[in-house]
Amino acid sequence: MNRIKIILVDDHRIFRDGLKSLLSEVEFIEIIGEASGGSELLESLTCLRPDLIIMDISMKGLSGIEVSRMLTASSPEINIMILSMHTDEEFVVSAIQAGVKGYLSKDASKEELLEAIKIIHEGGECYSKMVSDSFLKSYVRKYKAEHSLVENKTLTQREIEILKLAAIGQSNKEIADKLFISHKTVDCHKNNIVQKLKLKNTAEMVLYAVKHKMIEV
Repeated sequence: MNRIKIILVDDHRIFRDGLKSLLSEVEFIEIIGEASGGSELLESLTCLRPDLIIMDISMKGLSGIEVSRMLTASSPEINIMILSMHTDEEFVVSAIQAGVKGYLSKDASKEELLEAIKIIHEGGECYSKMVSDSFLKSYVRKYKAEHSLVENKTLTQREIEILKLAAIGQSNKEIADKLFISHKTVDCHKNNIVQKLKLKNTAEMVLYAVKHKMIEV
């Protein structure tokens, strides 16, 4: 197995040094660089070509999400793993949308980290158990809220789709385009939602969706 070339990116020097020390002991890994932030990383990539970047999310200047998005567009051959204390769904979803191949908590064990590095290098994706559990709990919470509405015949499945889309700020036109229905049909469904849930307007629809854990804020 060829040595995996890695760049470490974290604005905490002590953590970076500890991670570098840990990984430098592994025979199949080569630490070819490190950076304290996104801008420094991007500058280093003019002369360094890593196989994998291990990066935090919260950093001064560019965040790990912003950097991941930029690199996915410009250098898709470089794999990115997020190593962060942030395991909330919003961070994980944003990271995945930005193109990262792995997301581990900083509480991960050495074994878990090395296994993730191997999986990602071989073309797979890897997420820590803590992240997976967070996703599962969020999914179950949303499913229960939506299933309850359908089971009690309060809303149809289509009305739930429209409620969620409206609650995240999408316009009637955007909802219509996404669901391949007419603008008037969206209007009709929204009127039905408001009446069935005894709401007054779209703002109250947003509050309803948040309160019942149908969307994240």
